[in-house]
Amino acid sequence: MSDKSHFLPPLIEEWPFPLLLISPETEKITWANQALQEWLGKSLRQVIGKSPWEIFSVEKDVTHIISKCAADHAPCTIRDCPVIRSGQEEEFAHFTAYPTASGIGLSIWLAGPQPRSTKVGGQLVTGMGRLIAHELKNPLAGIKGAAQLLRDDVASEEGQSLIDLIGSEIDRIRRLADRMETLGDQDPENADRVNIHEILRRARRVIQSANPFLIFTERYDPSLPHAKGDADTLMQALLNLIKNAAEAVEDLNGKGEIILETRFRSGVSARGKLGLETQHLPIEIRIIDNGPGIAEHVTDQIFQPFVSTKPEGQGLGLSLVSKVAAAHGGIVEVKSRPGKTKFSLLLPTPNEDIS
Repeated sequence: MSDKSHFLPPLIEEWPFPLLLISPETEKITWANQALQEWLGKSLRQVIGKSPWEIFSVEKDVTHIISKCAADHAPCTIRDCPVIRSGQEEEFAHFTAYPTASGIGLSIWLAGPQPRSTKVGGQLVTGMGRLIAHELKNPLAGIKGAAQLLRDDVASEEGQSLIDLIGSEIDRIRRLADRMETLGDQDPENADRVNIHEILRRARRVIQSANPFLIFTERYDPSLPHAKGDADTLMQALLNLIKNAAEAVEDLNGKGEIILETRFRSGVSARGKLGLETQHLPIEIRIIDNGPGIAEHVTDQIFQPFVSTKPEGQGLGLSLVSKVAAAHGGIVEVKSRPGKTKFSLLLPTPNEDIS
């Protein structure tokens, strides 16, 4: 294997995002790439030997990212952090500190003039929620009545089980409709300890009942703690993600696979609402499919209302997922390439405040 080490210095130097090397002992800058110098409008000589927080302003809890990384010997990420450069308006960035042989690396990914959680058209989604809730309530009673009448004509245990599923889903949708008017305007009303694996299994069953030939693979971490949240709205978010995955693989002629996975993910934090303290998001739920992937030009906008990759899609499902994540103090991520699309929902544990 040829030695590619001579490529590393230009690769790091030409990295298009601000990148710093920090001494873990003094927490002072020992090196910075060209992107950092251009972002700040300062030369390397002007930043060497200074704390990052001397040359741009962040809130106090963000300044602990370097010491936490050094103490844990592991990467640490804080998302949607307000940052102010000299003479510039406030913008938002994601900070990642990671250990290296030479010190602590600090990468800054610029998110723009507002945090990502506000980019999903929150007011529009909430307004649509009110409209949808109103329209949902009328047919629900009729559907449940019809299901109860069917019970007398169905003898098989499997058929009775499916009718039970219809009834429980109708009850859940009714509860959800009652709360959709305020979804995302405030924290979940019924925040409690929820078993994510039970919700995932139930969501899989709902989707698979309508798509019996779908192949599901479940990889759950049994040691994962409960999440703090509202079971109904989390169920709706996961249903939307799994339904999207099912639609992505429907043209694969029986070779489509959906993986439902949970894992503990360390080092990820997010800003709370209204600039409150960061909170850790160790619970990761992954919905992975082997469909054709999402076009690159759509990926950055996919959580906005009315943005859809489907010809007849309304573009509201992923907006709702993002609203549910934000209401729980969590985040939703997507990574996609042909043959693999992965949505990750990250949530706090019950000992973390939902802010």
